Amino acid sequence: MSAPTFYVASPLGERTAGPELLTQLVDAVRRRGFEAYLIPMWTYRGRRNHPEYDRYDFEVADRIANPDNAVLVVPEVSPIESWRELATVPRERTWMGWFSVNNSADPRARYYKPSEATGSMYPPGFTPTTPPQPPTGGQQPLGSSLPDLWREARRRTAEFGGGLRAAAVQTVSMRYARKVIESPIRFIAQSYYAQGFCREVLGRDALVMTDPMRVVEIGPVRKERNVVLFNQVKASSHAEALAQRLPDVEFRPLGGKPYDDAMRDLASATLYIELGHLPGRDRLPREAAFYGTPVVTLCRGAGYLWADVPLPVEDRIPYLDGWETPMVEAIRRVVDDPQAALERQASYRDWVVHEPERYEHAVDEWIELALN
Repeated sequence: MSAPTFYVASPLGERTAGPELLTQLVDAVRRRGFEAYLIPMWTYRGRRNHPEYDRYDFEVADRIANPDNAVLVVPEVSPIESWRELATVPRERTWMGWFSVNNSADPRARYYKPSEATGSMYPPGFTPTTPPQPPTGGQQPLGSSLPDLWREARRRTAEFGGGLRAAAVQTVSMRYARKVIESPIRFIAQSYYAQGFCREVLGRDALVMTDPMRVVEIGPVRKERNVVLFNQVKASSHAEALAQRLPDVEFRPLGGKPYDDAMRDLASATLYIELGHLPGRDRLPREAAFYGTPVVTLCRGAGYLWADVPLPVEDRIPYLDGWETPMVEAIRRVVDDPQAALERQASYRDWVVHEPERYEHAVDEWIELALN
């Protein structure tokens, strides 16, 4: 049989890390001489990829020409939007990408919290003075029966004022996602956090393949003193609480700008703080480090795992009751001596710089698995 054609389902038109990751994957496969296409997810059919991603080599297909000789990749977020492709491509040639675990339709993933069973919060060889504890907070999922899924759907739709029709759609989506996940498909993980979820909850392994950050030329920038950036989408209320305790520090939200401008902002800041729950290996901490800005993170989601955010221990704050105090201390430490923080985090920046090499190696490994 001839080499298969690769199809990667994507919510075309969106400008988020997910669609870019999926476009990068198509680009990587095509660079290896295989046919590869983006294929629109059902809700988004007919929409064009965001213009920012024209830097990559990709084409869009509206259907799978030969399902028996195709490899299909679908994101975990909403498998039901790829129902047509999932109905035709054999399960052994289908891969689910766990790119943003807690955004999955499956409640087991939606409410997943990491622990030492997922992966260590500390670097190899480090012995903490107190045993690591799971992050605080979080909602517990219901069971997997149809009534349980209906109650979960009602809970979700109530968050945005949805009615019974929206809840019914959510219920069908969750049930379909679980059916697909438990079928004999294979998994890719964007983070060790995702791999840990697959192993711990689903009892199956996943190949780690992390998307590299996009590198752009930003030109010379002037460093600003006492400016701390944060992701306003994920943790504005947390930032407000910290700002009250550090009145001499300017907490500035990052978001809503073209990519190049956002990278200039990162490069000019004194510090980037990651306060949100990370459903995967987030790009912003990596981007900040790459452009020469220290990072301090709360250990939430993928941030819990040192393997996903390998910062020095003093720059990784456990997400436990009273986390604000050690976070304030960490911010003050960096703001008072940013150069010392940069030197302390040199190994993290080096890890970020070499991420494209790890990605290319993982793509090679994945294609070899997909061909067998």
